[in-house]
Amino acid sequence: MTPCTFLFDTNFKFHDGERGQKIFVVLNNGGSGQYVAAKSTSRGDRYGIRYGCQILDRFPNFNFVKGSCFLNKNTWIQLDAFYEFNVADLRQKVMSGQINRIGVLDTAQALELLICTSHSEDLSQLQESLVLQTIKDIKKANANGTAS
Repeated sequence: MTPCTFLFDTNFKFHDGERGQKIFVVLNNGGSGQYVAAKSTSRGDRYGIRYGCQILDRFPNFNFVKGSCFLNKNTWIQLDAFYEFNVADLRQKVMSGQINRIGVLDTAQALELLICTSHSEDLSQLQESLVLQTIKDIKKANANGTAS
C-alpha cells in the first residue's frame, strides 16, 4: 500500500478498546510487515485552523484544510497516538471491502505530512524509524522520477 493512503474503517479498534467508524492514514509502505497509521478527525475544536504541520500544539496535528486535497472537509491528522497493523491483515480487509480506500496524497503533501509526523514525541523508536525510512524512499523515488 502506498504511504499516505487514507482508509475508512467502520469497525476501527481504538486504543481504549472501543470500536467505531474512523478515517486513518497509513504512514509507511509496510515493508517491515507492519503499517504505522494515524487517526484523523474533522472535529477541529481543539486544533488550529491553518493548513499544515502543528506539531508544537497542545494536541499535535497536521491540518488538511477543505480543498487542499481529496478530503471534502477540514481534516486534522492526530499526531499524538499511532496505530500498528499487520500488513497481510490490513491488505486483506481492504481487498475484501471491510475497509475502504479514500485516496492517496500526492508526493509533496505526503512528504509534508511524514516530515511533520517524524517530529512527534509520541512515535515509538520503531515507528519513527519506519516513517523516516518512508521519507527517504519517497525522496529517492522522486529524484529518480518514479514518484507520483
